[in-house]
Amino acid sequence: MQESNNKLMFILVGALAALTFFVLAIGFVLVGTSGHPGRLFGAVEDEKATTNLRTAKLEGSTETTDEHGVVHGTTPAGINYVVYGRGQLGKDPNRISFAATGDVFATDMNFEWLDSYEGELGDDRYSFVPYYRDVAPVVQKYDLAFINQETAMAGNKDGFVYSGYPDFNTPESSIEAMDKSGFNIVNFGSNHTWDMGEQGILNSHAVFASYPHIMMVGSYANEMERNTVHMVERNGTTIAFLSYMYGSNGFESLADFPNTYYTCPFDKKKMETENRRAKQVADAVVVYMHWGTEYIPEPDAQQMEYAQFLVDLEVDLVIGSHAHILQPAKYLTSKSGKKVLVVFGLSDFICGWSLTDTILSALFTCDFVWRDGHVEVDNIACYPMIEYSEGKDCYVRFLKDMSDEDMKKNTRTEDVEDDAAYLKDYIDNLNMDIPVMM
Repeated sequence: MQESNNKLMFILVGALAALTFFVLAIGFVLVGTSGHPGRLFGAVEDEKATTNLRTAKLEGSTETTDEHGVVHGTTPAGINYVVYGRGQLGKDPNRISFAATGDVFATDMNFEWLDSYEGELGDDRYSFVPYYRDVAPVVQKYDLAFINQETAMAGNKDGFVYSGYPDFNTPESSIEAMDKSGFNIVNFGSNHTWDMGEQGILNSHAVFASYPHIMMVGSYANEMERNTVHMVERNGTTIAFLSYMYGSNGFESLADFPNTYYTCPFDKKKMETENRRAKQVADAVVVYMHWGTEYIPEPDAQQMEYAQFLVDLEVDLVIGSHAHILQPAKYLTSKSGKKVLVVFGLSDFICGWSLTDTILSALFTCDFVWRDGHVEVDNIACYPMIEYSEGKDCYVRFLKDMSDEDMKKNTRTEDVEDDAAYLKDYIDNLNMDIPVMM
């Protein structure tokens, strides 16, 4: 009898040990996959209901995938779309992290720095990479990152030379730096896009074609390309990006433009049509607006008019730049009661100007998350940045990483005396509706 009891006890102890090991193993799998064990085996997600919800809009579409992994599709209703990042996971399976900043271009005041960063001075070789040295490690943590290539890149052949104001021609290496720094969505549609004529636009398109994983918006090869919804995908969720600009330095009115696909001028009828089309295939819609009165921190009447127009169309997020100065982020309410964040102006990220206001910019960040059957914008923040130099190299720094003494050492801000107080007051006076990290 005693022997039987010992055998039974041995079996029970062994079973308990096996069960404990199994529970611990499952726990390790869940921790290692953020609670989604399907990710361990390459699955996008192991939640059928959510996956079906996220892909329903493209159900029945005809799709092909090009050699770069970009999906080209047409819905049964005839809507054309492209998807960058099909099947890619975000860093968190429950959200898509997003960062955005403002304008990049070469000017007469930063050409010497750009030249010194590549090869030897005077060799007509330029690099933007050192400008990003503090910002790149942060940007690379986000799933999606947006930036604006303000000016055309016509190259330095066939009679073209790199130039600053008033007709800008920026070295093509600008896009290389964006790519290396983690930006994967680049706008190329501004009042300066036409500065170098059609050749400047065509050469810029060729530059972007060398980086096929970057989604370019705001300038398109033809009308069909403009009418194609451009989307990025992470975690099975698609986000469409639309882009518009208030005008061009070379054209007085909408009727004067040679076409409306090399750039996309403000046109409410087209904006409404394109937003409606994007909503039919994308889970969320982000609109970039090139707008504002230069060097004025407050949104002007045109900005307020178009911001409310877009909010009433119930886009999910509006981001903007152009004014060469930081402008506020504000919530506006649509006619139906939906609150939409409008980031009016992210300023110049790289420009080389010598005025403090113009080299103060920001990195806007947020997450796109699913709630109650739709995508919402969550976890919002603004990180002010500034071009910084102590008389030698120039690069962009986050204000939150700078002491008051660091700010005072910045030789790019010689037009103000108390740098720390000035910058803090400027940002406070914007009365942002979102958290500011500094």
